Amino acid sequence: LGSLLTSAQGFDELLAMAEKGDSSTVDLLVKDIYGGSYEAMGLPGDLVASSFGKAARSRISGPAREQVHDADIAKSLLHLISNGIGQIAYLHANLYNCERIIFGGFFIRGKKATMHTISYAINYWSKGKVEALFLRHEGYLGAVGAYMKGAESQDFAGKNYGENFAFSDSFEVNDVMSKALEFLELDRLDLPLVKFPLIGDSDYQADLIDLAVDTEARHYWLDIFKDGLERFCKVIRDGESNRNHIDRRIAFFKKKFIECLALLRKNPFAYGVLTVRTLLDCREQFLAEFDFYDPYLKFKQEENAAALTQLPTRLEYLHKMSWEERQGELIRGILGGNIFDWGSSAVVKINETKQIDFKDACDIVQGRLGSLTIWNIG
Repeated sequence: LGSLLTSAQGFDELLAMAEKGDSSTVDLLVKDIYGGSYEAMGLPGDLVASSFGKAARSRISGPAREQVHDADIAKSLLHLISNGIGQIAYLHANLYNCERIIFGGFFIRGKKATMHTISYAINYWSKGKVEALFLRHEGYLGAVGAYMKGAESQDFAGKNYGENFAFSDSFEVNDVMSKALEFLELDRLDLPLVKFPLIGDSDYQADLIDLAVDTEARHYWLDIFKDGLERFCKVIRDGESNRNHIDRRIAFFKKKFIECLALLRKNPFAYGVLTVRTLLDCREQFLAEFDFYDPYLKFKQEENAAALTQLPTRLEYLHKMSWEERQGELIRGILGGNIFDWGSSAVVKINETKQIDFKDACDIVQGRLGSLTIWNIG
C-alpha cells in the first residue's frame, strides 16, 4: 500500500516519511463531523473517525489535493494499520484477562512512530487498563529461541541468562527516528535463579522502585553511583590483584560507566526496566569488560577472617539469652552484618571517619529499628 500510494522506495523510507506527515489532511476526524469534541460519547475532536475519510472526491479535489503530501498519506496509513493491530491485540488480551501485550516483528523494529501509534491504540481501546510493551532486540528473538531450544540437550540446560548492558545496544529516542539495535550480548549465569523458598507469595517483586517512572528516586540513585565513583575506583585499585595496566583499565571503566549513567539520566528506558539492580548489573558488567571481577574480594576475606575470631564469643553471648531475646538479637546481627548492603551513603561516610565493627553496626541497627516484637508462631 505504501508503494502504491506514495513515492517511498522501501518500508524504512515510508516510516521516515510518516514521521513528518500530518494525517489530518486525509483522515476524517470527529471534529470534522461534529465541529469539535463529541462530549456525549466522550470522543475528543482530534480522534480519527475514518482513516482516509477525506480522500473522497467531494472533499479533496483540485487545489486541495495539492496540499496533501506523501508524508500525510504515509502517516494516515501508519495510523490505519497500527490502530487495527491495537484493537485486535486488545480484544485478544481482554479474552484472556491479560494486562500486558508484548509486540515484536519487522513492522516495529524500535521505530518511534510505530510504537507510539500502537501504544496509543492499546491505551484508547483498553481505557488505560492494558499496557503495550516492545522488545528492544526483537531481531534476535528467533536466534535466542533456537539457541535455548538446542541448549536443552546440553550440560547448561536450565541455566539463566541476563543481558550484558556493556556490549548491547541501548534504545534511544530522538526527534527523527530511533536507531537500529544491532548488538545483543547475553551472559550465562553460573547459578540458576530460583525464588526464595520461604516466600510463598508468587507475586513477590524484588525491585520495589521503578526508577524509570519515579523521577526523584532515579536522580537520587544516579547521583549516588556518580558521586561514589571516585571512592569506588579507589576500592578497585586497593583490592585488585591483577596490577597489569590497572590505572588505564580503571580510567576506561570510569569513562564507560559515567557515559552509561548519563544515558540513563537522559533516557531511563534505554535498557528497558530501570531499577537499582539494573544499575548494579551495569556496573558489574563494565567492571568485567576491563577484567575487574570482585573489587571487594580482598576486604571480604579480611572481614571473614576477623569475624571468625569473634564467633565463639558471639555464640556464647547468644546462648545465655532467652528465646525471645535471642530472636531479636539474631535479626539485629543479620542486619548489622550486612550494613554495607543497605545502599546508604550515610553508612559509607561513617566508615570513612572510623572503622565500623560488628558492635557498632548492631548499635546503628538498634537505633534505626527501635524495639522489636517477636511473634512465636511455632
